[in-house]
Amino acid sequence: MQDKMSQNKGFLLLYILAMNICYAALSTSKKMEPPFLLIVGMDAFRWDFIDRANTPNFDRIIEDGVRAKHVKNVFPTKSVPNWYTILSGLYPESHGLVNNNVYDPKIDPKQVLHVSANAQVTDLWKALEPIWITNQRQGGQSGIVNFFGMTAKFNGMAAKYTSSKHRNDTNGEERVDRIVELFSNGSINLGMIYYPDVDHACHWHGPESTHVVTVVEEMDKVVGYLVKKLKEKALYDVMNIIFVADHGQVDVHPNQTIFLNDNVDPSLYIGFQDNPIYSIFPHKVTKTEEIVEMLSKVDHLSVYTKDTMPPKFHYTNNDRIPPILVMADVGWNVAQNRSEKPYWEHIIGEHGYSNDIPKMWPFFVARGPAFNRGLKNAKPFHTVDIYSLMCHVMRLDPAPHNGSLENVKHLFANQEHGEKSSNPLGGLLFICVIIIMIETTGLVVGIFWYKKKVKSMNKRIHDVQLEGLLDNEEKP
Repeated sequence: MQDKMSQNKGFLLLYILAMNICYAALSTSKKMEPPFLLIVGMDAFRWDFIDRANTPNFDRIIEDGVRAKHVKNVFPTKSVPNWYTILSGLYPESHGLVNNNVYDPKIDPKQVLHVSANAQVTDLWKALEPIWITNQRQGGQSGIVNFFGMTAKFNGMAAKYTSSKHRNDTNGEERVDRIVELFSNGSINLGMIYYPDVDHACHWHGPESTHVVTVVEEMDKVVGYLVKKLKEKALYDVMNIIFVADHGQVDVHPNQTIFLNDNVDPSLYIGFQDNPIYSIFPHKVTKTEEIVEMLSKVDHLSVYTKDTMPPKFHYTNNDRIPPILVMADVGWNVAQNRSEKPYWEHIIGEHGYSNDIPKMWPFFVARGPAFNRGLKNAKPFHTVDIYSLMCHVMRLDPAPHNGSLENVKHLFANQEHGEKSSNPLGGLLFICVIIIMIETTGLVVGIFWYKKKVKSMNKRIHDVQLEGLLDNEEKP
């Protein structure tokens, strides 16, 4: 009897132990689990810059990962439209951030909004869902460091963690420390850090300058530091890392600047520049044809209306796209007048031209458990495809987008891109469920057996007591 009771107690203790083990394991799952993704944005890092510089850290990443021959970006080849195409998979006409500056009379009919300075204007951002929001809507947590628009709310949701206090981060390491900390303490499973250094160097020194080579090599040191910190936290082997840019740059010359006021009356329109393009919103629709006719006579300038915009640009179907868009020839700039010297006099590197121009194309490098290895000259694809790639890496259902996963399947470690590797947390849950089922079954059987045994013993005791009474009654 005591042996059986000890056996039942053993069942109960084993059950409690199993429950505690599973509870402890699943409690840790409140911290973010793999897959992990870190996006490292390097503004204006052209596809060929690595080949011009000494980049041992990038070289090691590529040996262990993938490098696209180049990536074709979207028109206009400016920062805001291209970054948010990368992050949402939408063309600018779909996500609405059609340029670095946006004029939307529905938001403010009196002024042009500089996108990066207006994260609080929610209507500006409502047409898109960046990857960090897709991640959070499906149970993940995201952290963004030093990127414009990171504090914006997208249909009511913002990134969980943001950090921009890095003004003195001269060598880029502080940004790395912050994002690695968020991964290592379990706060996030998706992160992004951003570096504008190459862009600044190109604008002020020219993309073909030795100064740009120096800055590219400084960025390579940031890569080395990132690898070091990830290894210190035992994150390197589980981290998927994407290094990507929004555009390249090309040399321009201050003496090759077109001034619109020399050719058209500025009182006829509201306009703003995002060199080398200029957006024109005529005050009166009836003046559109007149303005187009005047500007069409200007050398080194292309003039587009929504009717004449090349379909390949995907740049028509949005009210924020101007009725008239002018674009300078490659190597030229455009300004409204000569007084706008900061925009043309000192700039010797520029972007914003047609995305058919190879020097406008950015780079793409990636490594991690989701990616192929040693693929050094991968088939080119489009920046509009990168969102679907990131969703696949993170096992997320993408929001509606214009890209295609099919175009990037060659980058994956498992080229059968529909097949996904097992989720460690899912395996843990399965094991815990099986253990609990086995232990529960054992406990139920034990309790049932114990009750049956007790009932049988009680019956025997009752029978023995009854026999004793009968024996006593038969005695004289």
